[in-house]
Amino acid sequence: MLRNSFLFFLVLLFGTLVYAENADSTTVQEKYLHISTNPSHADVYINTAKPSHASSPDYTLPGFIPVPAGESSILVSIFRPEYADTAIQVTLSQKDTSFLIVALRPNLDESVTEKQYGELAHRSRRKIGHRLLIASIVPFVASGIAAAVSYYNIERANSKKDDIDDALFYDGDAYKQSFDDFKNYRDNARKAKNIMNFGLILGGIVFTTGVILSF
Repeated sequence: MLRNSFLFFLVLLFGTLVYAENADSTTVQEKYLHISTNPSHADVYINTAKPSHASSPDYTLPGFIPVPAGESSILVSIFRPEYADTAIQVTLSQKDTSFLIVALRPNLDESVTEKQYGELAHRSRRKIGHRLLIASIVPFVASGIAAAVSYYNIERANSKKDDIDDALFYDGDAYKQSFDDFKNYRDNARKAKNIMNFGLILGGIVFTTGVILSF
């Protein structure tokens, strides 16, 4: 019995070692591409030959760019205003990190430079538009809360109105208290409704502006 258990343990250990070795051999090592430019602070778009520079870049250089597993090459498109757009198909080394240094060529065509700055301005407008879309959530949420508060006060005002209608005496303390409560709830409902309408209008304006600037 002891001998059989020992043999079973050896077989299990051998199988585990073989499986681990096969797993290591099939694992694809993650790679990185480090890109730097002269001058620095350029934008880079990955696997896009002619990217829209009005869109945010994938990375800002210098920096490390992760390469999808199994890829032996990667297309990088580099953009910097006042310099020529550069697209390079980079063949990666067998090591875990490859390095690329790019000397950007100055752009002497003023019309192209003007277009480049126009694309940057468009990108800035799109960023503002996206922020406005997110910011529009605040007035919409405030409007929703105000609507709930208005509904609550309307219900309470209706309840007090019923108490007034059912009152047997119209000059007692209970009647006066119910009447005062009715007016307070009614006024609070009107204020909350005004806030609700203001929130809807403001949120609509901010949202619409954000949509327009996002394109």
